[in-house]
Amino acid sequence: MELIQRYVSKELTHFVGRHQPKNERFDLLMDIIKSGWLLHKKIPGDIKINTDAEGLEDIVTPGITCFADIPINDLSLHMEKYSNFGLAFKKDFLVEKGANPVYYIATNGVIQESNSKQEKHKQIREGYFKEHIKGYFSLMEEIKEELSKKGKNESDLLPLLNELDSFLIEHIFAYLKPFDASKTDADEDNYYLEREWRIVGDVPFSLNDITRILIPERYGKKLREMLPNYYGQISFTE
Repeated sequence: MELIQRYVSKELTHFVGRHQPKNERFDLLMDIIKSGWLLHKKIPGDIKINTDAEGLEDIVTPGITCFADIPINDLSLHMEKYSNFGLAFKKDFLVEKGANPVYYIATNGVIQESNSKQEKHKQIREGYFKEHIKGYFSLMEEIKEELSKKGKNESDLLPLLNELDSFLIEHIFAYLKPFDASKTDADEDNYYLEREWRIVGDVPFSLNDITRILIPERYGKKLREMLPNYYGQISFTE
């Protein structure tokens, strides 16, 4: 017999209109569904690097499409923070598009480091990560500059170094998610409860790929009129 749990879902849900007026959210949702695209936040390219950034999350800023791995019966707190308009897809479908869970970093956590004398000292995790990520970019730039000045044998390492650099930026740094663990569950800045998955870039989909549409009940009739060929689930969020 398969064990049953309800702290993760077989669907991943994307909410729309958090920063839109409430009376515009339904139209925005319909525009997204009819376009067949979830578009990431616009930045130059897919990933922006700013080694002068103050905030840890601003050093590497990926253009991401976000989803919440939260069962339908437990989405109310998340919707209060974001929006009660959304659409969900099977997790397997999005995994094939590149979706992956983020790596949460408790910024107010403490790291204990040992020096060469085996003496331990404490550092706040946010500062520790900022220092080392910025240090990585600085060192990588110096190494690449030196290699570019060398002869052929040394410069052969440059493509390998660029490949490693791209791997760390696109598949590790792009999935770091800082959060303050001291915030309450209801706090808008407590991101941990989102159980976020993300895709770097845009996500194409068809109407048949949508497994669930989430809307307030008063939009139910209008939704059915506008999407007569939608046969997935509709969940009312009020």
